[in-house]
Parts: sequence; C-alpha cells; structure tokens
Amino acid sequence: MDGSVFFHKLLIILGFSIPVIYIFNKLKFPSIIGFLITGIIIGPFGLKLITDTAGIQLMAEIGVALLLFTIGVEISLARFLKHLSEFLLTGGLQVFFTFLAGFFIGLLFQMSLMQAVFIGFILAHSSSALVLKMLKDRGDEESPQGRTSIGVILFQDIMVVPMMLLIPFLAGDSGPTTGVIIWKLAKSLLIIAAILVAARYIIPFILERLAYMQMRDVFVITSIVITLGIAWLTHALGLSLAIGAFLAGLAISDTDFTHQIISDINPFRDIFLSIFFVSFGMILDLDFALKNYAFIFAVTLTILLLKAGIVIGLVKFLKYPWRTALLSGVILSQIGEFSFVLALQGFKNNIISEYTYQTFISASVLTFIVSPLLIALAYHVLSGKNLFVADKNAKSSDEIDELQMKNHVIVCGLGLNGRNLVKVLKETAINYVITDLNIQHIRDMQKAGEKNIIWGDCSNTEILKRAGVEKARVLVIAISDRFLTKCALSVAKSLNPNIHVIVRTKYVTDIEELQALGADDIIPEEFETSIQIFSRVLKMFHIPNSIILTQGNIIRNKSYGVFRQVRFTQEAFDQISQILAQGTIDTCYIAVDNPVIGKSIKKIDLKAQTGAMIINIIRDNKTITNPPSNFVLKEADQIILFGSHAAIDAGLKILGAGNQNGD
Repeated sequence: MDGSVFFHKLLIILGFSIPVIYIFNKLKFPSIIGFLITGIIIGPFGLKLITDTAGIQLMAEIGVALLLFTIGVEISLARFLKHLSEFLLTGGLQVFFTFLAGFFIGLLFQMSLMQAVFIGFILAHSSSALVLKMLKDRGDEESPQGRTSIGVILFQDIMVVPMMLLIPFLAGDSGPTTGVIIWKLAKSLLIIAAILVAARYIIPFILERLAYMQMRDVFVITSIVITLGIAWLTHALGLSLAIGAFLAGLAISDTDFTHQIISDINPFRDIFLSIFFVSFGMILDLDFALKNYAFIFAVTLTILLLKAGIVIGLVKFLKYPWRTALLSGVILSQIGEFSFVLALQGFKNNIISEYTYQTFISASVLTFIVSPLLIALAYHVLSGKNLFVADKNAKSSDEIDELQMKNHVIVCGLGLNGRNLVKVLKETAINYVITDLNIQHIRDMQKAGEKNIIWGDCSNTEILKRAGVEKARVLVIAISDRFLTKCALSVAKSLNPNIHVIVRTKYVTDIEELQALGADDIIPEEFETSIQIFSRVLKMFHIPNSIILTQGNIIRNKSYGVFRQVRFTQEAFDQISQILAQGTIDTCYIAVDNPVIGKSIKKIDLKAQTGAMIINIIRDNKTITNPPSNFVLKEADQIILFGSHAAIDAGLKILGAGNQNGD
C-alpha cells in the first residue's frame, strides 16, 4: 500500500472516530460501539471513504496482538497454570456444545451434513478482542467470570487450527486425514509449550540486560518486537497472532519488567485496537442488512441467547454462583473475529452460499454492537440481585456456633491476604466466618479442618446474612473483583451501618468511591508499600516512631491524597528541620562479638567523643537508669541513647552497631 494512501486512511479513521466517540461518551455508551458505528459510516458499504481494507486489517491484527499481550502479562503464568485444567474443561465443553447446537440448527434449515458442521464451527467462537477489552475496562480480568471467559476464548483460538484444516474436506475435496489433523493439533500444543519455556528463560534475560543500559527507547522497541515477533512466529507455525501475543505476555508475567512494559505498550495498543473495531464495522453490507433486517434480527437474537445459554449452563454445572454464570454467559454471547475468517474461507470454498455468508456477517456485526450494551446492563442489574445458591457441603449461619455470630469478623475471599488474616484470627482466638466463591478454596479449607466457612458471593444479601453481618464487628473484603468489592461494601453497610469495613484495593482511583460507599479503612496495596518506604527513610534519620506513625496516619486519614497530589511547602521543610534539630532517642543492641563487650562506660567515653548520652541500659528484662561510669557492658545488653541525630549516628558507630535502622 502506498504510504500516503495508508496515512490518508488512518486520518479518516481517527478523525471520524473522535466525534462519534464523543457522542457515545455523552450518551454513556461503551466506546466499542462508537468505533463499530464509525466503521459502518466510513466503510465500503457506507460513505465509501475507505473501500480497500487490506492495510486496515493488518493494523487491526496488531491491535488484537497487543491487547492479548498485555492481558497475558497481567494474568501471571503461575495463576494461569493453576487454573489450566479448569480452562480446558470449560473451553472444551463450550466449543463442543456450541458446535453441536450449530450443527442441529444447520440440519433444521435443511442444510447438508457438511454445511451443518461448518455452521457449528463458526458459531463456536467468541471475540477475544471484545471480551478482553470489556474485562480490562472494568478491571475484571481476575474475577471468576473474567478467568472463565479468558480460558474459553483461548481454547476457542486453539481450535481454529483443526477447523481451518477441515475446510477443504467440508468443501468436498480430499482434505487432510485424521492423523494429519491430530498431528497438527498436537504440534500446536507443542509449539505453545516450547514458546512458553523459551520465552520464560530467554526474554527476561534480554530485558534485564536492556534495563541495565537505561535506554528507554530501546526498551520500548524491544517490548514491541517481542510481542509482535512471537505473534508472527506462532502465525508462521500455523497458529493465530493472538495466541502468540498472549503467550509472549504470559511468559514474562512474573518478571520485574511487566509494569513498565505495559505502560510502554498501552498507547500503541489503544490506537491499533480502536482500528480493529472500526475495521469490523466496515464489513457490514448496509443494503443487504436493511433488505433482510427482520431475518437478521432473528438470527442475531438466536445467536445471543444460544451462546449465552450454553455458557450459563456450563458454568453452573461447574458449581459457580449464578452471578458468575450469568455474567460469563453474556460476556461470551457474541460471534468472534475468527468466525469471520472461517466464514470467508467457507464462502470462497462454496461451503455456504452468499446469502448465508452475508446473513452471518450482518448478524455477527450486530452481536458486536449489542454485546457491550448487554454486558454493561448485566453488571448493572446483577449488582442488586440475590442469586445465591448455597453449597450443600458448606456451613450455613444456622450451623455456626452462636458465640461466633456476635462481635466476629467476616473474611471475604481466601486469597493470600484472606488466608493470612484467618491464620492470625485463629491464633488470637478471635471469632470469624469466611465467605468465598471459589469452590477449590472452600474444599482446601474444609480438608484443613475449617468449619466456619460459607460458599457464595459476598455481595449477596443472603450470603452476608448467613455470615451474621448484622451482628458482626468487622468485615474484611479481600477479593480482586473491583465490582464485587463495591457491591459487597454497599450491601453490608445497608444491613449493618455500624459494621467496620476494611477494603483492599489495587487501584487508588477507587478510594473516593469506596469511601463514599462507607468503607472505614481502605488499603491500596501500592501506597501501603510507599508508607513503609518513607517510614524506613525517616528511621534512618532517627525520627521518633510516634512521629512516623503520625505521618502514616495523616496520609491514611486523607485517603492517600498526599500521594495523589503532592505539594511541598516551606512550612513542611521547616517542620522537618525543627524535628532534626531536636534531640532524639535510639536503641543499640549489643550482639555477639561486639568490640565493646567487657568495656566500661567510662572507658568507652561515648559522651566526650560524640555528645550522645547513655541514659538507660536494659539487661535481663530489667532497666538500669543512669548507669554508673564503671558499668561493664555485656552481650545482649540494650543501650538507650539520647542526643542529636548526628550524635546518635556517631555513637552507634562507636558502639559497633552501625545504622541498625537500615535493615
């Protein structure tokens, strides 16, 4: 494609996208719909501003690859492998039952056996780009519905390989043998495993060398080369670009470079991904759609209901709560981008007629437009629904000891934070009740002898009542689902306004909203780390613990606003200077082999050398105030020093302690 022509097309896409997205934003509609509408308007079946979509499709594929890469980075390989069996089971059952439903629909419309099989193929896929974009916008990738949806679409992408191989056979040609198909599928899995292993050990080494170079531009370029390079490699070996990009992200997900890579790639990803959705709008033939709108609408509705119904049934079969099942069903209800690729190949090979092809394309694009609205509506509606179905093996509140139903702690979520909290509560004899919607967590805790545990959705009114929320003293929400966290907080406060709610969040942007919903303590993970860092820094200057704790509390009481909008004033610096100018107290521990052991205070002559005074010595849990000059120091003595900050530093060096607060 000529460079000026390509640039002209890009300007048209982005230029028309701006007003359309602005309008949809004002209407509070998802931006994806705006991009699709933009494609319909400027495409070959609209205003015909762009008629050749070849270059546009290339940019669209890059957008999907970058999206899959960032999703892979954020998922973490360890967590992905932990849920791999669940992904394979859910994805395999979804593909099988959706294919079966499509096959019978084809026979119902009096299609041939081969055509019916092909209909099953193209119905089996959901959109990787749309699903992941919607989940990412909501920060919902790590929720149960997020993990389920991602697992299903990844399995669907792998199944594209055997489906593409079978197209010649369905067209009436000889096609590949069963052995060839099995070998191709096995080879695909071997390629995936090989790329994961190679990337796991090679890419982090390369990135570490580049990080030492401290050349930001080279690091950015390398990140993109890694993403697109592995995507291209998998594509060349017979898999999709999307699978390759996801594997690249997954392979480096647990390295030290993930956050920087994501921030570097995001701007490119968002631009190319926008072009992807615009390109999908371009393939809709408006004339055909308007002439056959009634039938296309019926087909669209059938697709949405059929696919959502199958996923809902499967997720419920795997014993997830209704909320997870319903959200998973709606999220996966649309037709996928690989279905368009299969449909085009089927049309070219005369497996389906032009009328069937155009009907499928029109209905599929319509599912793309409707799906974001249905997902947003589902999240909104389910925020207030009581869709709990209790696990028969989990205890109900009626079975929990009455003593534990008063003044107790409710722990929502059995991740690392939840498990650690439960361990401490048990050791300190504080009564508690656990809720979790991950059945494996429940089983593990039950095997460990845990009794006060309820399987279910902690945002559900019935679940919280069963956990005794109306009589509880503290509710700790330690789950990764942002939406569920806010719902649980709102419901808990409505049932018991006096309950003290502690919420964990990864996002500082959620603090004000959580505070408005009634959270008493909000713990944003990254900023608690920041408080620990400045506490260590202040200790280096011997700032008293009371002042350090006060500063930490000020930050927390101001909802961490000091980190979000930092203003340094002369008054603040003056206060720090005054603190440093004052005398302070510090402690020195006399460890084994310390050179001052066996020496008297007079011989050490600390005050004369440094200005620091020994005011107390703690020995054998007894405090000796103002020890005499002939007092001889022993191992395990704790010396309390008083003096200026400089004097304390010098005194610690003489006492052989160095800077103990630096550890």
